[in-house]
Amino acid sequence: MTKIVTVLGTRPEIVKLSPVLPLLDERVDHTIVHTGQHYSYAMDAVFFEELGLRAPDHALAAGSASHGEQSARILARLEPVILDVRPDAVLVQGDTNSTLAGALCAAKLGIPVVHLEAGGRSFDRFMPEELNRIIVDHIAVLLLAADAVALRNLRREGLPDDRIHVIGSTAIDAVLNARARARASSVLERLGLTAGDYLAVTVHRARNTAPEILPGILEALERLARQHTVVFPVHPRTLAAMRQQGLAMPPAVTATEPLGYLDTLKLVGDARALLTDSGGLQEESAVLTTPTLILRFETEWEYLVDAGVHKLIGNTRESILEGAARWLTPEALAESRATPAPIVSGAARKAADAIVASASWTR
Repeated sequence: MTKIVTVLGTRPEIVKLSPVLPLLDERVDHTIVHTGQHYSYAMDAVFFEELGLRAPDHALAAGSASHGEQSARILARLEPVILDVRPDAVLVQGDTNSTLAGALCAAKLGIPVVHLEAGGRSFDRFMPEELNRIIVDHIAVLLLAADAVALRNLRREGLPDDRIHVIGSTAIDAVLNARARARASSVLERLGLTAGDYLAVTVHRARNTAPEILPGILEALERLARQHTVVFPVHPRTLAAMRQQGLAMPPAVTATEPLGYLDTLKLVGDARALLTDSGGLQEESAVLTTPTLILRFETEWEYLVDAGVHKLIGNTRESILEGAARWLTPEALAESRATPAPIVSGAARKAADAIVASASWTR
């Protein structure tokens, strides 16, 4: 029987892999490794429970650290697991340090790498995620790409078509699977919110938490909070950056701790609009038909911007306020909600089929 090891380490990876993991459990000898890149498994257990996933087979507890130290910890702790299991392939998702370390560990041991969400590009080499995803694509033997844009990126970099399968995005399957349960979330009541009467905000990218950027984002949120209810689940990276830089959350902004997946879907789905730098939330909000302003000057999910579903507004104080003034009007919000998102489900099944079909791996 084909042996597959899946390596994951962050909450977005858990979400995007959630439709795929049960399919692999049914069809292969499947080992799940949780690196603990940001949290221990104990902290992530609520995500596994909400998504109906079994517990991982191994928890590496790598923890937070600098990019080099964290990647080294994952490599050192993952290698004995890979040597013990001796899988036919190792599956990684996305662009995190867990993705990079998992792929490097497997490749150095002669184990083929499968990259889910291959070919996404921001074309910003200052983003650690961009470097991770490029490296992983070039050492993977099976590239599971989301769309034609990702396919074009991979071809442009000289990667052969016989390695690439365009399957769609598993983030869409995850939202569709969880949407009904998310409607029952009590997060709005707990936070004293009314559906359609607030802006949801998330900020966590390394670029946006830098000292030259984060103060401007907070100033923009302070201005927006004069006109709108603004709700901001604060990522640990963002909170640490604020403390290090001596920044305070604007008093009018409702700050919360990070939310579980179902609470997040409810909060985003019932928001007047979402302001975010998250890649995963861009697709999730599209499924939920929530108007979204992207706090970046580029995105891996160009198809949603090209379709007119989402708007790129940048990450400076001035660009955020200009974008909000233009796109948060009742007319612009109504037009955004009425614009159909080019959403296609079924990526998880296609991913599992491609992995199983590649059982005769070439090492």
